Amino acid sequence: MTIRDAQEFQDGFGGLGGIQSSQLTNLPLDMLDPWISPEGERQPFRPYSLVKIQALAENILKNGVIEPICVRPTPDGRFQIIAGHNRVAASKMAGLPTVPALIQQMDDNEAVIRMVDSNLQHREKLLPSEKAFAYKVRLEAMKKQGQRSDLTCAPVEHKLDRAKSRDIVAEEVGESREQIRRYIRLTNLLDPLLNLVDCEKFAIRAAVHVSYLDSTQQELLLQAMECNKGKAPSMAQATELRNLAQQDQLDEDAILNVLIGKGGAKSSVLKLPAERISSFFPPNTSTEEMEAEIYEALMSYRKKTEYETEE
Repeated sequence: MTIRDAQEFQDGFGGLGGIQSSQLTNLPLDMLDPWISPEGERQPFRPYSLVKIQALAENILKNGVIEPICVRPTPDGRFQIIAGHNRVAASKMAGLPTVPALIQQMDDNEAVIRMVDSNLQHREKLLPSEKAFAYKVRLEAMKKQGQRSDLTCAPVEHKLDRAKSRDIVAEEVGESREQIRRYIRLTNLLDPLLNLVDCEKFAIRAAVHVSYLDSTQQELLLQAMECNKGKAPSMAQATELRNLAQQDQLDEDAILNVLIGKGGAKSSVLKLPAERISSFFPPNTSTEEMEAEIYEALMSYRKKTEYETEE
């Protein structure tokens, strides 16, 4: 469908974008676009697994889309999905041409709040990273609004500071205000560290302390963790790392001392000067690439020797 056709299609709903604030109808799937924030960020919630989408598609073929998705019209005559990305994906997999949709007029901040609230209500379990970014964008949207104005409550005519906004979110999602703060701090972690939190290999409270390290210090921490069998810092270690960072005393050696201990740090780390091994690699090979190649070679060598031993 062309943009002109889409605009005419949208106008057919009684001039959406003009008078009507909401309307329930069936929308062609090819007129729907995924959520993208004004800053170009996608929604913080991960899509369902392929298996779960397939199961949902089978259910839709049998029973139809029971709950309409929520969308808002866009200036180009199309519709942006606010809630229902997985239902749209499953409907496409089921081969449906249209999907029931509630079309609503809402600004960017209202759309963010609706998108987050819908996912918080419908998903049985959320990863810490999903909660972290969801709470963050919701609080930012509320702060931009300057007053409480969501889709289920009448506006409250008072300005919201960050603390008050956090109280409101805590009340609505059933988390303590302090827990909301902890989750939002996790958005300052590098992805590999945040993934460890999602995998329950890094305690949230310990991760919060690490979130106060800058990106360079977090990179050094990840390298040190490799020397410590991939173990994430304990609560005590994370607290010490944060304290050292605040004192501007957190470097590579300090991180190793915290994770491994002063007695074992130096003996546990093997350092090869790049100039000694660079001749074995093509020109302009980075130290990270050299390190990866050496590791792969050692792994291949170990597998070969284990095989020969078995023979």
